[in-house]
Amino acid sequence: MENKNTRIQKAFEEINHEGRKVLIAYITAGYPSLQSLGPIVKALEDGGANMVQIGIPFLDPVGDAPVVQILSKRAIENGFTVEEFFQTLSKLREETTLPLILRAYYTTIFGYGEDRFVQACKEASVDAVVVPDLPLEESGILKSKLDAIGVPLVPIVVPAPQERIKAIVASGGGFVYLMMGPAENETAFVNQLNDFAKQVKQITNLPLCLGIELRDPILAKKLTKDADNIDSILVGDVLMETVRHACETNEFCHLTDELARIVEDFSTSLVLRR
Repeated sequence: MENKNTRIQKAFEEINHEGRKVLIAYITAGYPSLQSLGPIVKALEDGGANMVQIGIPFLDPVGDAPVVQILSKRAIENGFTVEEFFQTLSKLREETTLPLILRAYYTTIFGYGEDRFVQACKEASVDAVVVPDLPLEESGILKSKLDAIGVPLVPIVVPAPQERIKAIVASGGGFVYLMMGPAENETAFVNQLNDFAKQVKQITNLPLCLGIELRDPILAKKLTKDADNIDSILVGDVLMETVRHACETNEFCHLTDELARIVEDFSTSLVLRR
């Protein structure tokens, strides 16, 4: 079985070799419609996103920003279905070579059926799957099924004892999401992030991505310069707020241009490492 993770590996190798951090753009599927997913992803790619993470709407998300919760609810109210989503995703894969990362809550996967979900991921050429509410102790079956089709289950780690982090990282692949709580200020946050990243780097060669979505290109630039062990950043909330604003004000004509501009602002802030 061909390992679809090669698109992710190639992106990290090429972008990090240039001295830049990989930019992952996040978008929730189904709002304002599934038909808008293709043009939105194209805009993110045009703006300079290196990977796109697509979220399946869910009514009780864990740790998602309010705007993601609001738009997920609206997508479901508008008739979103997982079946139609995968059909749309399969068509999208024909239009882009970017790595596509699928974010789904386990309740959704369970309701759709694990085997059916994994087969749909295979048919849509998904590059990786993130399941934020799936604990390590319950991830084995889904991981083995995804492994069989060459799709990694991306691990999410928080500051914890080394053995716990080691077990979580060993349960996944592709790259690692680092999640942290708030700090007193930006300097303290970067210092804590560096310490945490160094801890994780001691136990894995997988790239590390800051799983906290950044809203400010200036902070992204600071992280690029000072957080040496971080290989990637995630941008999503500001993109979803842009989509929400366009829908509420009926200003669709400039939506894709605005999304591309925002992503470009972040992309150009990822300056060469020192």
